[in-house]
Amino acid sequence: MAKKAKTTTKKTVQELPPLVVAADLKYPDYKSKDQVARDVGDYGSLQFYKTVGFGWCIATLLIARSRRTGTTDRTYATRCSDGASVRIGRGPHVESEVRVYVRKSRVKALQKYIDQYNSGAITANTTRDRISSRRAQGSLERAAGNRWWRWDV
Repeated sequence: MAKKAKTTTKKTVQELPPLVVAADLKYPDYKSKDQVARDVGDYGSLQFYKTVGFGWCIATLLIARSRRTGTTDRTYATRCSDGASVRIGRGPHVESEVRVYVRKSRVKALQKYIDQYNSGAITANTTRDRISSRRAQGSLERAAGNRWWRWDV
């Protein structure tokens, strides 16, 4: 019988945001003394999206879950390059997703992203509150029979 040749598969290296190392992508095992910092992000992790137009972004507040397979959740996010607030998800513009587990030993190295996440979460909550207040006021005005009104600015 002829021997089968060994086939090797090429491992593609996943592109990571700056300051993130490959070890940050794995959740530490239960025996590890270097546990995840629970006071960071969602359960001690940060969700990064690589997008075509915005580059790397950190998800801050979920807007809506994706219904179709192959698409990402729609979320408010903050751009890693300048900290601006953006909306991403539900489209082909999202190239890749990376979940980074922030361990206690890596908090200092990832502090830039933690600060961006915290400030982006505040901005996203403010945006969501402003939009919902305007929708509620519009409902009240229409219920009162008004066809034109001035928004409370």
